Amino acid sequence: MPKAGKWAGVTALGVLGLALAGCGTQSINASQWMIVHPATKTVDLKIESTYSSAKQANVFDGFTQGQLVITIPLGYHVNMDFINNGPIPESIGVYHDHHLAFPGAGEPYSQVAISPSAGLLPGQSQSYTFTASKLGTFILGDMLNGDPNNTPTSDLWDIVKVVPSGTPSMSTS
Repeated sequence: MPKAGKWAGVTALGVLGLALAGCGTQSINASQWMIVHPATKTVDLKIESTYSSAKQANVFDGFTQGQLVITIPLGYHVNMDFINNGPIPESIGVYHDHHLAFPGAGEPYSQVAISPSAGLLPGQSQSYTFTASKLGTFILGDMLNGDPNNTPTSDLWDIVKVVPSGTPSMSTS
């Protein structure tokens, strides 16, 4: 399927999953960021880094500092397309304790934390594929020129929760 067509629609089950997002959070209309394929247990995520003049910061899909929560059921395959439409180089990964939480879930911390040429330049994009193979709460973050405390230095981070079952969803905290 052509790349543009991949983001043209959302399955009815994906919309239902967005409406039923978890307790203490508010559902968002994520149709431009997430497509769920329940039959194959696959979710396509589009993560776009842009500059928000309202927040005076770079954001992922309009959110930062843990405001966006992406929930993925255990065993789902994730196709994550990262697009850097911001003004500076950015990196992305799903991290836990200075390591990628899942093989293929972004740029390895060891690369982006120390390499001055790591990350994607403005206008570049990269695709990553991984399986949500363990339960937990992880950081979806930009670790470019990382921090020893595993905190994204740019405040450009959000949350990925892998849960036992359900439908992938996006919500705000």
